[in-house]
Amino acid sequence: MFNKFASILQHAVEALAPNLPLQEDFVYHWKAITKYYIDNTDDKRPVDQTNIPSHLEQMLEILIQEEEERGEAGPCMEYLMQHKLLETLHTLGRADCPPGMKQEVLVFFTKLLGKIQQPILPHVNVHRPVHRLIRVCGEVQAAPTENEEIQFLCTLCAKLKDNPYLVNFFLQAPPRSEGTPSSSPSKGPDASSGHEGTPEYNIIDSLLSLTQSPDSRIAVKSCEGLMLLVSLPEQTAADCAVKHTRLCEVLTDRLSLLHRALPATMEPIDIESVEAKWGLDFSDKDDVNQFPGKRQLTSFLSWLDYCDQLIKESHKTIGAALAFAVKERFFVPVFEPQIMQASEVGALTATALLTQCLKMVTSEHLLHELVLFCLGECRDMEMPGDAARRHKLRHRVIERCDHLSDELSLVSLRLFEVLLQKPHEHVTHSLILANLEERGYYDISKMDVSQPGSHDNSLNVSKSSDLENPAPSDSVNHEGLGVNQSTDLDSETGNQGNQDVSETSQQDSQDANQLSRHDEQEHVANGPSTSPPTTPLPVTPTPPTTPKDDDIEDWLNEEKWSPQKDSPMKDKDGSPVHKVVNSFLFLVPDEIKSSSQVEGTGYDMYLRDAHRQFRECCISSVSWDWPSVVKPLAKCRTDIHFYEGSLLKVLFDKLSRVLDQPYDVNLQVTSVLSKLALLPHPHLHEYMLDPCIPLTPGVRSLHSVLKRVAADLMLRAQRIPDFNRKLVLVRQQLMGMAPPENVDHRTLLEGAIVLEEFCKELAAIAFVKHHATSSQHFLQT
Repeated sequence: MFNKFASILQHAVEALAPNLPLQEDFVYHWKAITKYYIDNTDDKRPVDQTNIPSHLEQMLEILIQEEEERGEAGPCMEYLMQHKLLETLHTLGRADCPPGMKQEVLVFFTKLLGKIQQPILPHVNVHRPVHRLIRVCGEVQAAPTENEEIQFLCTLCAKLKDNPYLVNFFLQAPPRSEGTPSSSPSKGPDASSGHEGTPEYNIIDSLLSLTQSPDSRIAVKSCEGLMLLVSLPEQTAADCAVKHTRLCEVLTDRLSLLHRALPATMEPIDIESVEAKWGLDFSDKDDVNQFPGKRQLTSFLSWLDYCDQLIKESHKTIGAALAFAVKERFFVPVFEPQIMQASEVGALTATALLTQCLKMVTSEHLLHELVLFCLGECRDMEMPGDAARRHKLRHRVIERCDHLSDELSLVSLRLFEVLLQKPHEHVTHSLILANLEERGYYDISKMDVSQPGSHDNSLNVSKSSDLENPAPSDSVNHEGLGVNQSTDLDSETGNQGNQDVSETSQQDSQDANQLSRHDEQEHVANGPSTSPPTTPLPVTPTPPTTPKDDDIEDWLNEEKWSPQKDSPMKDKDGSPVHKVVNSFLFLVPDEIKSSSQVEGTGYDMYLRDAHRQFRECCISSVSWDWPSVVKPLAKCRTDIHFYEGSLLKVLFDKLSRVLDQPYDVNLQVTSVLSKLALLPHPHLHEYMLDPCIPLTPGVRSLHSVLKRVAADLMLRAQRIPDFNRKLVLVRQQLMGMAPPENVDHRTLLEGAIVLEEFCKELAAIAFVKHHATSSQHFLQT
């Protein structure tokens, strides 16, 4: 009671006393603090029961007032530095005498650094006590001073962010005892020490300790401070953070800890539904999609998101080291055994979780390490039987794409779909392009030597790239799409498209007309065509009603299945793009189509999506140095037996069974294939989307597989009574336009719908890629 009365009396005296010069007032308050320690050598009273906090507050106000009046450091600041007041305060704070003094010292340092605008940190009598005070922070877990500690550290981090060179004052080499050699030369010695030794980056160590705080607000703020520090451009600080702190170990070990808290099994759909962002509090009170383990999964993914953002914002040295540590200390020892396990349920959960991790990653370094973790580093051509030797994890996941368990096949296919969407060149090269480099799929023996230039045209998304053997603008390209056609040819394209489509069903007529209008509106500045329509061709004969064992081969060999011989491909003056587009649009015969009888299922809906997706592909691959034209056949090796690669083999196998697989599996297979077809690489484009090229005997292409499936569907449809009505009904049910009811042969009918829609999607992709006359067209926003 007496102490409070004395404090009130002192404030009253100070208020009534005449104003002293700022320096005298400043010295008075400091001497009042030192006098307390002289008079109270063994006082155990808390600091808030003394006058020390008010004196420190007055000293701070005097320093701020002096700077505002003078615009620079004055005699009070000089007194603080010359008499080493901060050194003394640090000593008092570390001793925490009287109790609570550490808190007051941290507040004083925080306000001094935050409110004084003059650059005082470079002064040795400022940065040295600041550095020593950093070591006090984070020493004790859940300490009562955590809030003041994190405020002090974050204020210092903000100062370093504004002036990155100042960080060198906090890379101290501690003194070593005599006769003890240094483990490595000092890279950031303290300006005051003069000792040599291993550098210490204490501010990172203190922040790492505070990330373990049970108070989530303290933990988040410490993570924010780390984010500021690792983004500093100083190379010395980056090297010190990687080599002489536990930054990488602490962050990756936290990932392992959070992963161990996850349930052993979770549903893939639940894992995919979680959207976690670092720093956001998770509340499950009003969550309607609650499932066991969701809180733990959210915590794990949130920390992974933080690591990803930290790597993305950090100095490249820190980013590369941390990403490598995440792979070597977490993904390899933790994830790989779980994915490789024999248990289908466990492998299902692990694969779905890995897919979700890949979806979240946006940093270049972490994405690179995850791609190498999934696919390995090998970039050589894949040969049959050597997939397991190249990379076991890659081989196991590809095998599971064609697993007996449809669920395991789905999550494995989904993993590759996510990989293909990531902007990393190694994904496509390792999985697909390495086996297409020598164009072994192309049958050189059937090359048309009369038109030597027609065999090396390809997809060209470069505005000014030169073809080695340019084909005439009015010739038909039998090897690529030849997108460098003249404007006159584009005009003929529109006419030919209208002529071809006039010979087909009403729905296909609308689709092709839409294609022609899209062509003219976006890429052709010509007037309306005046060419007369062609004479309609005879209707294709109906297949036999009682197919035999060899009927499929017979139908494959008939003219109606040859893109070079029926109406869409017959006119030699037509544009190659329309021959390609129509070859996909007319792949499924009219008799077994259902889209014409349901509204909103036309071809035009795929054009917008294909245009957007192809533009995104061009943006992500613009730095991959892909060629603009195919490799000349004369330079390709002919001594290598063509193998499409293990992934394409599985995808083609799955596609060939589209009529006998579940609807969800078919959708996932076609989704992965469409991602490949969208990629702007000339070899991949030629192999996936050009049905006109002569294939090496025994080689499959996307078009040849679809052609066989369509022939099989045509024959099997003859055995199903009332096939068309059931097909339309199933389509309506899938679109939610009809109530659910049991339908015979549902799997076959759903497969037929997927086949028809996939052909329309490929036609749209081929059309959009044809008009990619310049990469700038797709890169514009």
